[in-house]
Amino acid sequence: METIVNYDVKLTTWPEKTFVTKRGRIKFDELSTFFGEAYGALYAVIQKLGLTPDGMPYAIYYDIDEFSKETDVAAAVAVQGKVPEIKGFDKVVLPTSKVLSTTHYGAYENMASAYDALDKYVRQNSLKKEMVLEEYFSDPVQEKDSSKWKTNIHFVVR
Repeated sequence: METIVNYDVKLTTWPEKTFVTKRGRIKFDELSTFFGEAYGALYAVIQKLGLTPDGMPYAIYYDIDEFSKETDVAAAVAVQGKVPEIKGFDKVVLPTSKVLSTTHYGAYENMASAYDALDKYVRQNSLKKEMVLEEYFSDPVQEKDSSKWKTNIHFVVR
């Protein structure tokens, strides 16, 4: 029996956000290892530089290749204030943007219907998807029950 989930899709405006990121082209089955290492390094460098994280960790998806089962992705942490150039990391500044968002509860591999809801809204409202971000409220290392994982999915649109 399939569970039907109705996703609440909202269009908002985000103020400018600055992220410190670690980017790579990663195979799907290596994503959890990549994120674990990247977030550890990100939070270490943010702390070392005295920067203040601004919210939960994100992933920024630049490209997802279902055929090769790999993605161009950045582990990202939004930070407050001015960010210097940091060797081995990238700074991404997202200008004030229109953002379409929904929340998914459950395992990451079960997010297709949440993405479908966002894609449907984009089509029905003649928008163009510019960037995809996932915002993670749960740490799979800490919380083993994937039904409790919360992820906000954001499409930057115009």
